[in-house]
Order: sequence, then structure tokens, then C-alpha cells
Amino acid sequence: MHDPHSPKTDTKVLLAVPDAHLREILVYLLKSWEYSVVQMQEGEDPAACAKRENPSLVIIDAAFENKQGLKLCRRLKDDFLTSYIPTIVLIDKKQLRRDLLSIEQGVDDYLIKPPDPIDLEIRIVLALRSAAHHFNANALTKLPGNKLIEKELIQRMDAGSDFSFHYIDIDNFKSYNDKYGHLRGDRVIIETAQIISQCVKENGTQEDFVGHIGGDDFVVVTEPVRAEVIASAVIDNFDARSGDFYTREDRQNGFLIACDRSGKVANIPLMSLSIAIVNNASDKPLNLLEMSDIASELKKFLKGQKGSNYMVNRRALDKGVHGRKREPTRHA
Repeated sequence: MHDPHSPKTDTKVLLAVPDAHLREILVYLLKSWEYSVVQMQEGEDPAACAKRENPSLVIIDAAFENKQGLKLCRRLKDDFLTSYIPTIVLIDKKQLRRDLLSIEQGVDDYLIKPPDPIDLEIRIVLALRSAAHHFNANALTKLPGNKLIEKELIQRMDAGSDFSFHYIDIDNFKSYNDKYGHLRGDRVIIETAQIISQCVKENGTQEDFVGHIGGDDFVVVTEPVRAEVIASAVIDNFDARSGDFYTREDRQNGFLIACDRSGKVANIPLMSLSIAIVNNASDKPLNLLEMSDIASELKKFLKGQKGSNYMVNRRALDKGVHGRKREPTRHA
């Protein structure tokens, strides 16, 4: 069975199965169906492994980690950096009867061990299709895409709550991508997504939202009180790691020689971040178009500044102060 709409060669399955014989069969089947397979080792943190491998699907044996497989699924679902990943649990009938409630709370699907190959393939295809439809995730970063970003903003507006919207753009990314190639450009996008997600997790709340518009554009939705803390953390972490993307020569020069947007050869500064922050106050709420226009205006200004910066459209949240430029963060 093959899903014509699914590029299987780009689909990675993370496998957590302790029984060597069953694991060998599953690896054989998954590879025959053209999936990429990564095996999680017992004792390894499932969330850390999932973040590192960025799989499209996780298959966990309930017997994994001394019959703690269901708890591992719960940990994946409780972490918003991995909660979008569909999980299929393999379980025996006795444990199914005992732990049915746990399955309902932390697992997307299950199969009785040993799984029938046809049933397994169908469940995998359905899980991947459902995840793609439900989350509309960006194919590269797996973060929620445009439709979910719009839905999140509309829900917050309808609820009448105060929130801050970050529009995050990587400066000079196109020149980097042109010179270093798409594979290294994709690495920048993926690592930036991870930086943003981790900073939101460490400085925000469980209700915060991270999305990927596409290309080098990201969004964060959070509480106004946390907005600048998150923006500062994202900039600090990005600037600290961005030098690793370049050759030693370009890093020492502080620029790369490439074509600018007009096609002329120029010294292009190293990548940095521009973060436009729009605060939406419940007493004078903005609509989506107004938020987009303000964010675009702020971003246009920031693009003309050196280094990484953020600017806040404060509105009524602090008596009409309309913006503040953050001084560029420098790292040796």
C-alpha cells in the first residue's frame, strides 16, 4: 500500500521497541515501505531524542523502558516542542485492558502486538495524513503553518485577551542561501526554529504559540509581559550560534561576498534577526490586517538597522509609547 500524496523518502519514523525480534521485523517493514527509521535506545530521553531526530511519527512499544512506554508517550504530548508528533503504541491485550485510560490520554493510535503488517501500514498512513491535515505543519520545521497561525490569532482576538505577536525574520538569509546552498540554508531554518521554540518554552507559558510562516519568517504569540524577554532570549541565542553557519574566513571578515538583491556583488553582513512585536490590547483590539500592517512597518524599519534588533508597538498597554529599538546584541 502506498500513499501517492506522501513523500516517504522524507518521512522519518522513530522506533522505541525493546524486543530485538519484533524490532527487526518492524525495521524491515518500515524500510520496505520506504520510510527512514531511527531507533531509540532504552534509557534515552524520548523528548530529547524526538527533538534531535525531528521524526514524522513515533512508534513505541508499551513494554519499552520496563513497561513505561505509555508514560513516554505522555511526556512527548506534554512538551509542545514534540506534541505535534503522532504516536502509535504497540501493546498486548492484558496491558490494554489495564491501561486503556492512559492510552486515551496520551496516544494517537495503538495496535495489539504483534501487529499485522497491513494494519500497521494503514495506521501509519492515516496517522501521518491526519497530522498533516490537523496541524498544517511546515514541511521543514514541523511547526504550525499559515492556517494554524491565522486560527490562533483569530481565537485570541475572539476571546478578547491581551497578547503580543512576534514577527521574526532572518536578515541576509537569501544571500547566505545563495552562496552556501539550500542544504545549509535549511539547517539555518531548522536551528532557528529550535532556538525560538526553546526560548519560548523557557521564558513563556504552555499557552504560548510558535509558528513558521515559511522561508525565514516565524511567529510567536505570547503574553505582553513576556514579549521582550522572549525576543531578547531569541536574539541572544541566535547571535551566539549564527557564526557556526559560516566559514572561518567569512566569520572573521564579518561579512560574505555575494550578490545583493539588485544582483550586484557586495559585502553582505552576517545573518541577524529582526523581531517586530505587535501588542494587541483588549480595549482597542486590532484586526488581522492591522496587525500585519504594523508588523510589516516595524520590520521594514528594523531591516535598515545593523545587527539583531526588536521593536515593540506598545499601543495602549503603556500609555501610547509606540516603539522601542533594541540595541544590537554582540557576541565575541
